[in-house]
Amino acid sequence: MSARASRSVWYRAAIPAYDWIYRVAHRLNAPVSEVGPVLRVEIRRSRWSLRLSDGTAIRRGDPVGFLHLNNDRVVALHSDGLSPISIGLEFRRRLIASLRALAALADADGRLAHLSAFAATTIFHAGLGRLGFETEAGGLRWPKVVAAYQRALMASLHRDVPTGLHGSTYHHAERVWISRPKLIERYGAARRLRH
Repeated sequence: MSARASRSVWYRAAIPAYDWIYRVAHRLNAPVSEVGPVLRVEIRRSRWSLRLSDGTAIRRGDPVGFLHLNNDRVVALHSDGLSPISIGLEFRRRLIASLRALAALADADGRLAHLSAFAATTIFHAGLGRLGFETEAGGLRWPKVVAAYQRALMASLHRDVPTGLHGSTYHHAERVWISRPKLIERYGAARRLRH
């Protein structure tokens, strides 16, 4: 086995192992964390204070929802024999369905109604603006390191499928936010009834 192949084997084993440990430690494998077809939510205290563009204030210590992809379900999209464009469209459809489920949970009678906002750390931040998320300027201390980890995780999860992720694309991660009021306005049942 060459040195490069040896590094590749280590890399492909270590990244998913770390991801699994993180998910168990943060209870992201529990059914209660599932939100719709492709998201999971973790409730934790904010370590930051900030004000979102709609005026929602998040204070240090406030409970907020941190969004994570449901990796098993996202990987399953690639096993359905769909073309890359079809996978992208299907993922977007499932993401919107998950945001609608999240809005229902965040509505007045939902179990997430006590949260003021939801956040995610991602290399795909550019496209999330169209879905109502806003980027926290300077929110991450090591955005390139986080991006390298996320690219490595995607490569390890999609072993047989070229992901199009390399050093020149998606080279930094960002933390994105959506306030509870904006989430409900965009994805809640009342909006769907109006349209």
